[in-house]
Amino acid sequence: MTTLRKIPATLRKRLLRLGTGTALVTVILYLTLVWWCAKEIAAPSRRSAGAPHLPYFDGSKKAGFVVGKFVSSDGMPCLVCTPEHVDELSRKAGIIREQLAGQGISLKPAGEVIGTLLILHGRSGIKENYLAVAERFCAVGFRCVIPDLPGHGANPEPFTTYGVLEAPMILKCYGEAEAKFGFTGQPCAILGQSMGGAEAIHTAALDGSPFGAMVIVSSFDKLETVIRGQANSLLGPTFGAAVSKPAGLVYEWRTGIHLSEINSSDKARQVRIPTLVIHGDEDRMVPTASGKVLFEAFPEDTKKRWLGVPGAEHNNVLVTDFPVYAAMAHWFLEHVSPTPGG
Repeated sequence: MTTLRKIPATLRKRLLRLGTGTALVTVILYLTLVWWCAKEIAAPSRRSAGAPHLPYFDGSKKAGFVVGKFVSSDGMPCLVCTPEHVDELSRKAGIIREQLAGQGISLKPAGEVIGTLLILHGRSGIKENYLAVAERFCAVGFRCVIPDLPGHGANPEPFTTYGVLEAPMILKCYGEAEAKFGFTGQPCAILGQSMGGAEAIHTAALDGSPFGAMVIVSSFDKLETVIRGQANSLLGPTFGAAVSKPAGLVYEWRTGIHLSEINSSDKARQVRIPTLVIHGDEDRMVPTASGKVLFEAFPEDTKKRWLGVPGAEHNNVLVTDFPVYAAMAHWFLEHVSPTPGG
């Protein structure tokens, strides 16, 4: 106190204003960071289709499938990619067929439909991003149904709840696609990446789910683990904890869904179909340990397999030199009985 009294009054006022301003800026930055984290969890910035996607729609891509569009009664926009015969296979189509043939797998001629695959995109993704994924699976005979999930793309729903609320809408969308495009709903399988993996698990666990096999790519056991891990990685354990918990509370306030409900491991225990879990060995966004916990949650009395992708991180697990598409296609072909004509 004596020291402060020796400081001129004008300087004391300046220091007080500086301290108050610094504290205010710190609080504003903290609240902004918390709000941004909560927004990224619930409603990441939306993307839209762009020029790279247009060739798939106008037919100039010659990808080996035709694209149909529709919107479900719940407002879920969806693409349906149906294999078609082409004079020359695209590079992606040719590679996956060669890889499967090298494993001794006998395939139907390209363009024939043997079943249907429901593909669920990851956080910040859109259905159009997965047209290149569909290109591979259509090449081996799977019609691909790809929706824009809530909180993403052209879906009118404002938030994602990672499968808690989406699962019934996804199943309805699949059934309506079947009716709209006149195909047989079975045999079918489901593929989900990251957020889409969580939604695939919730969907496969529903009563009446028609899917005969599933592949989960780079997904997590529970969302709380991922949020905490990301915050700690970005800000350190002390500040990470200070941001992740309130961000979770903001998410709960905005969506009405408690974070503890977003628990893929709990739902995985209810899944009764063969499941392949794929994870990049260098994934830091969703640590391998989180993926392993999820894998272990699937029942032991159902067929399951863990596949680590060497050197792959979270966002490039599908674009490394590892033959991950052939591994997924092999899993579907092995566990989904084909029906000629689809």
